[in-house]
Amino acid sequence: MNNPHLGADVLKYLDSIVPNTPELQLVGKQEAMRIMFTQMLIDARLSCGMTHEQIAAVINKDIEWVKHMEDCNYSHTWDDFVTYMHALNANFEITVSLPNGSNVKLSSDEIKRLT
Repeated sequence: MNNPHLGADVLKYLDSIVPNTPELQLVGKQEAMRIMFTQMLIDARLSCGMTHEQIAAVINKDIEWVKHMEDCNYSHTWDDFVTYMHALNANFEITVSLPNGSNVKLSSDEIKRLT
C-alpha cells in the first residue's frame, strides 16, 4: 500500500491546516491542562499505593467514578477534585500567578480550618 502520509510529521501537518486563533489557543491550553491534571491524579493515587476500588470505598463512590476522574476526556469539577483528594487523604495547594506579579493561593489546610 502506498500511503503518502506515512512517516509525515502529523503535528506539523495539523499546524498547517488549523488556524492559529485566540479561541483555538485557549482550547489547546484547556486540553493540555486536562491531560496534565488527570496524570497528576493518577500519579497521586499510585504514590499513595491505592487502587480504584480503595478510593471508591473511602468516598462511597463506584469504581467507574474513580476511572472517570483519571480520564482526560472527563469534564472534572472542583467538587470532584476535592472528593478525590479527600479519598487519598492528601493535602494540596493551588497558586494563581497574576499578571501584576502577585499570587493568590488556596490550600486544603485552609479548607480544613473552615470545616
